[in-house]
Amino acid sequence: MEAKVQVQEQQKAKPDLPTILLNTMSKELVITDKLTTKICTELMNGVPLARLARQKDMPSLTRIYKEITNDKKFLAKINEARRIGAQTYIENAMDELENADNRNIMVVREKVQLAKWLASKLIPVYGDRQEIKQDTKIEIAWSNNKDDVVDVTPDVEDVGNYEVAKS
Repeated sequence: MEAKVQVQEQQKAKPDLPTILLNTMSKELVITDKLTTKICTELMNGVPLARLARQKDMPSLTRIYKEITNDKKFLAKINEARRIGAQTYIENAMDELENADNRNIMVVREKVQLAKWLASKLIPVYGDRQEIKQDTKIEIAWSNNKDDVVDVTPDVEDVGNYEVAKS
């Protein structure tokens, strides 16, 4: 009897993870809306996804990538959060550059270079490639009005004379 009570107390003592659900049929973590919001918020704050996946209450990086490949809405949310996170990373790098001293200026410069590169790849405003959107419509039409048509083909007699004159 004591063992049964002890097991029940241990089960109650374990923290309930509201953001991660374990699917009992497949033994796989289910990423809920609450967890998606938490992941996106952290990404927007500039925390890399690999670091997030190492946290205790988060699913593994492999599980997150699997969800990204299976769910296009989740992919869109993650990409948008990463774009905003890149902007956050740029702002943090600018702050560090302003407060840099002789000891850490080279490290800060490397961080700024990384921030510039990330921005060029993730944020269209900072990109190296500018896209020009142009809406051009070309319409070609022929009319069947025979009065406007001029026949410029040579007569058979003219063609024969041309060949005789040429030789």
